[in-house]
Amino acid sequence: MKKITLFCFLIFAVNIYSQTQLLSELEEVDIGGGNWINSSGINYTYENNNLKTETDLSWTGSGWEISGRLTYNYNANNKATEEIYESYDVSNGFEKEDRVVYTYNGNGDLFKIEGYIWDNGAWSIESMSTLTYMGTTLTGGVSEDYDGSVWTNTFQSTVSYEDGNISEIIEEEWNGSTWELDGRDTFTYDGNEISSVKYDNRNGAVWEESFTVTYVLDGNGNRISETETYNGGTTTFVTTYTYDMSALMSSFDNPFADYNGLEYLYEDFPYFNKILSTTGNNYKTTYNYNNVLSASDISNKSEISLEVFPNPSTNYITVKSNLAVDFITVFNAVGSKIISTRDKKININSLPHGIYLVNILLQNGNVATKKIIKN
Repeated sequence: MKKITLFCFLIFAVNIYSQTQLLSELEEVDIGGGNWINSSGINYTYENNNLKTETDLSWTGSGWEISGRLTYNYNANNKATEEIYESYDVSNGFEKEDRVVYTYNGNGDLFKIEGYIWDNGAWSIESMSTLTYMGTTLTGGVSEDYDGSVWTNTFQSTVSYEDGNISEIIEEEWNGSTWELDGRDTFTYDGNEISSVKYDNRNGAVWEESFTVTYVLDGNGNRISETETYNGGTTTFVTTYTYDMSALMSSFDNPFADYNGLEYLYEDFPYFNKILSTTGNNYKTTYNYNNVLSASDISNKSEISLEVFPNPSTNYITVKSNLAVDFITVFNAVGSKIISTRDKKININSLPHGIYLVNILLQNGNVATKKIIKN
């Protein structure tokens, strides 16, 4: 009963608006022969033109089930100051899990990210990332974990520039006594627009390519294609984008705004005109400006099974799917690649506490993204 009441409330809330907001997105996968099945979805709400809530939905095979919700708070400059993640239980409703607090310096630049977990009825700090600047130019940052009494280094990043554009980001991991090279992100440009980012892992004394992402933009600045290349070029995932060229994305409240100043560190703002859909290797996402996904969106479509558990987790996560998994990549909150592996059981013990995105490449070409919480 609680779930039905919640969905009715969401439907009522969004129907009072005209079509000036992106209200939901639906992800489907093609399991063969043009047989599209629901996979996941997101409902969006807004406050003062800013994204307020992001409710994650999973398809059960007969209807939508809420899995969690992100809620954002903002300062007077429309920069996010707080991000709260709540899991959802059909019996207990939304339950607090994780909180991220953003702090800005006098120039309005993000300089501190603090991670908290909900513990015994209160927020307990678990991690902190401190960013450094030269003037207003980001030069790097350091992440630390807190055990209740002592802060310990975990990761640090150094940002380099060429002709005013980011050229390279070097990531290092703390081994207990010194920093060790861990990852490298290399940027190339077409003019001032990012055309590709190559992600490398450190293996002993050499860098080894993990994967590369290549972007193509049209004359308006819309991203029209994105290509991810893995396994030395043997595996390629291509996403294409469609737009309503008669409307501007800036005319709609949407979840793609740079809400903390670092959202597009790794890519250009991707949508100038009104985004309608994205289509990849047997997967597609449809953006809806009219309705939210609700319990009434029931069909006889089949179900795809894909889980990342336990979530939240402290030491390990496991990826389980009824389709074969080819490659898994874990990204942190600012889009930096932390882990890339083919193992379905992943050690996350050394990661700072917070929210991460797990990108899962399936052998049939589908790609799914799941949010996880590291406690």
